[in-house]
Amino acid sequence: MYSILRNSWVYSTPAKLVSPYLSSRQLSVSSCKLVRESENFSFDWNKVPGTLEKEREKFSDYLDTFGEARFSKPVEYQNRQYTTSTDPSEWAMVERYMVQSQPQLIPVPQPDKEYSSGFVMPTTKPGDYPYFVKRAPSWLFPVYVSQASGTGGNQNPVKTTINRVEGNVAMLRDDLTEFLTQRYEQEFISQANELMQKVVFRGNFDKDFKEFLKIRGF
Repeated sequence: MYSILRNSWVYSTPAKLVSPYLSSRQLSVSSCKLVRESENFSFDWNKVPGTLEKEREKFSDYLDTFGEARFSKPVEYQNRQYTTSTDPSEWAMVERYMVQSQPQLIPVPQPDKEYSSGFVMPTTKPGDYPYFVKRAPSWLFPVYVSQASGTGGNQNPVKTTINRVEGNVAMLRDDLTEFLTQRYEQEFISQANELMQKVVFRGNFDKDFKEFLKIRGF
């Protein structure tokens, strides 16, 4: 093989295209002798007794090899000291942890009740719009603001995402674009992801999108 130059491609013998990074990065494959034999790797059906007589013969060879030594390993049992208590005050502490370990169900908000946080129940039903945005399991709007960490000290842009979108995702993106254009008099970079059922906008529009969903009744 000819010498491999960095940042270039050369031909080896026979003529094959070779990556310049193969010299510094090689695939390391474990030897078959170092890998435990199992049904998923190097399984050989020839080593499996095919008849009951062969199985008995194999077990007899096992007994001749190990004998009573197979029972020589002592069985260790836990021997912990404990005391029994009937004190109601101590049992109350146990009940407190039992309540905390039970699964906590999210209560369903009352539709006619006014909340100080401004929370309102959804009023729109599927079919009222070409799209439908489902609430999160916590009954909150599925609007999330994120910013991925960049490389080399550079920060990636802030993104606002609306998840749990059903129906025409692209039309929801268009309505959000029109809503932001009327408010800020400019357009923003956005993406409608039908496969993931979400709409992504570049920028922090947490309050804007929650207000939009609240106006539409989602």
